Amino acid sequence: MAGSAVDAMLKKHELTEGSLYARIDEALKKNLLTEGMAKWAHSVRLGSNRPRHADDTRPHVSPEEAKQAVEFAEALGNFLFVLTARIDRGIKAAEQAVKSPAT
Repeated sequence: MAGSAVDAMLKKHELTEGSLYARIDEALKKNLLTEGMAKWAHSVRLGSNRPRHADDTRPHVSPEEAKQAVEFAEALGNFLFVLTARIDRGIKAAEQAVKSPAT
């Protein structure tokens, strides 16, 4: 589910073409993600793929890997949406303060 969350967040930012792999790389190129975030996103993507591929030794992610994937998805959501909205509100408030200084 964390991989699906990453996928949905990138789509919300109009990165809809190609594979999730390609869209993570595109998000990095567009500075939507930092290099570290892209690396972690790829790790989450690979973990999401694991149950779909035959691997006798590691067919599923570990509970710790799953926890880290969920933590990344939550952090990415905060970064892409919550923090961005706060910054936008802060910029707007600063601009309003300049237009109407206190008396």
